[in-house]
Amino acid sequence: MDKRRIMALALACLLTLGSSLPVLADEIEDHQRQLEDIQQQMQQRQQKAAEAQRQVSSFSEQLRLIQADLDNATAEYDAIQSRRAYIEQQITLNADILAKTEKSLAERTKILNKRIRDIYENGQVSYLDVLLGATDFRDFTTRADLLKRVLAQDAALITKVRAERALIAQKKAELERDRAAVIELEKVAAAQKAVVENRRNERRTVLDSAVYQRDVNERAYQELLDTSRRIEQMIRSIKSGDRAATGATGSMIWPITGPITSPFGWRTHPIFGTARYHSGLDIGADYGDPIRAADGGIVISADWLGGYGYAVIIDHGGGLSSLYGHNSELLVSEGQRVYKGQIIARAGSTGYSTGPHCHFEVRLNGSPVSPLNYLP
Repeated sequence: MDKRRIMALALACLLTLGSSLPVLADEIEDHQRQLEDIQQQMQQRQQKAAEAQRQVSSFSEQLRLIQADLDNATAEYDAIQSRRAYIEQQITLNADILAKTEKSLAERTKILNKRIRDIYENGQVSYLDVLLGATDFRDFTTRADLLKRVLAQDAALITKVRAERALIAQKKAELERDRAAVIELEKVAAAQKAVVENRRNERRTVLDSAVYQRDVNERAYQELLDTSRRIEQMIRSIKSGDRAATGATGSMIWPITGPITSPFGWRTHPIFGTARYHSGLDIGADYGDPIRAADGGIVISADWLGGYGYAVIIDHGGGLSSLYGHNSELLVSEGQRVYKGQIIARAGSTGYSTGPHCHFEVRLNGSPVSPLNYLP
């Protein structure tokens, strides 16, 4: 009798287990699909975050490249100016040598001309007559020595004059060549200077734009902070209902499918180094994409909210609320009850926004908290 009961119980367990296996398999498959979806979303968000970081870094990289071009252009211009200064120094040296040589040539030419004039005035003197006119051997030796000196002086003077004339011609040619080189260098230097000025102007334009964007962003950021504080006060002034009364389920869904383009929390600007607090998540979207309620609740605001643009705030009860900003169109109104997943707005780029996306916030007792703590 005991054996029959044991066998019957084992058979019942097998039948129960067999009937539950398909259900268990379906649950495992559902979990796998959810896991794959989450992994895909995470990959998309990482890719979008990397792309956003590249875009943020492009401005700093642009400045770095312009500065590098400016440094190179300035270095080339300085090298040209140094070369020009050296050539002008050589021109000055050659000019001094030329002036001294021309002075020396003038003096020697004067002596040579006097020598020629004396010969002309006294008539052509035969060197042989001078020697034959000697009265004795001593006189002959003296005349020969004097004649040798005269001949040497005449030859040296002529050689010196020829050499100085050749040197003057050489220096004049060098001066003309150096002057031509300076003219060419002046053209190159002018062109290089124009490049330097263009790069400086380009850098100044980029920096001016950066400063302008910094100032605009600073004002926008301050206005967003002020608006966020007003939203916080507004939420706190409204007595949040019970979760059951608002229709909330106690869990949230993503208001839109897309990559996270800007995370929640404090961030440091990569160029200006200033700290910025982002009170929600920016989720990438296209114009007109549907924005869904993260959970059921009561709409406590559906209007223009300063830098948030057209925004919706939903009270989910228990002090918990959610905000959806920068919409192009609002599909709900204040006081309306909405259910989880209901389309409440359409994505846009209103308020302080550079492109279509959904700015999603979760607030606890009015203060922003990380939405990732409430999303699957």
